[in-house]
Amino acid sequence: MYRSLSRSEQLLRPSDLNSQLSKDAKITNNTRYVFFKQIALGGKCVIQSCKDLNLGRIVCYKTLRPEFVDDPYENKLFLREARITGALQHPNTAPVYEVGYDSRGHYYFTMKLVQGTTLRETLDKIKRGVLKWDLQKLVDVVIEVAEALNYAHAHRIAHCDIKPENIVLGDFGEIFLLDWGIAKVLDEEEEAVTDNNTLASRRPQQASPLYMSPEQIVNNGEIDERTDIYSLGAILFEILTLDTLAWGDSLDEVLEHTLRGNPPTPSAIVKDRTIPRALETVCMRCLEKKPEHRIQSAMEIIQELLYWLYVDSRYRPF
Repeated sequence: MYRSLSRSEQLLRPSDLNSQLSKDAKITNNTRYVFFKQIALGGKCVIQSCKDLNLGRIVCYKTLRPEFVDDPYENKLFLREARITGALQHPNTAPVYEVGYDSRGHYYFTMKLVQGTTLRETLDKIKRGVLKWDLQKLVDVVIEVAEALNYAHAHRIAHCDIKPENIVLGDFGEIFLLDWGIAKVLDEEEEAVTDNNTLASRRPQQASPLYMSPEQIVNNGEIDERTDIYSLGAILFEILTLDTLAWGDSLDEVLEHTLRGNPPTPSAIVKDRTIPRALETVCMRCLEKKPEHRIQSAMEIIQELLYWLYVDSRYRPF
């Protein structure tokens, strides 16, 4: 008989996150994964597609780059990413299938191979005039991302790197929020306050400067779910204006603008079309400098955007 899990059973515990992976997880069938093809090369990881012969399907296969495979710290971060991603079982997150050691004793994990285009690519095409998407369709994307965040935040996980490059629009209408590599498990962060040697307390910030919240820039800034709210607001700002919120000729200028600048309203930037007041209000509430002044939950964003989509029909700019 089906039994729903309690809230405590669903939460990812720090003890689960940081425990050693059993040596029994070493792959024993060297021919299970075949036909490897590199699809992306990140700063620390190699992402490949391959065929899982056990299930007869193409999957995404992620490993550390060769220069990092023997680094204990990077290995811990890699295993941590696999476990956080695997804990997020939501339609807008990519499911993890397996984590283990390959035949050489190096970590790998497999997950759903997401095929589509990133929101970054889509917005760039809209800006160049080679693609036409109405505002309702773009707002739908924000709602789906907020749904994933609402789920993650309920499980005490903050993404901390929300940006258009990490949002993939699938070929069949799916929307995925990917790359949980620098996510924070908030209960783990609370433990780290009293233990400066924990992995969570030493992990560097690597978020995109254009979408970082002010508290991510400040070394002692308190980071929680509201960090994601700010970044989602920066994406909504770009959707409304087709321009990024932060700007500058150098990294320091970009960070200074985020930390101390007063963001203009979208309607002050866009002169050739009407910006819906309801959307502008949601956007600016997300972009408050102080976390306590922002919209406090992803669910509130979802409710406000759904109201605009289905109730407030007075504003339909294009």
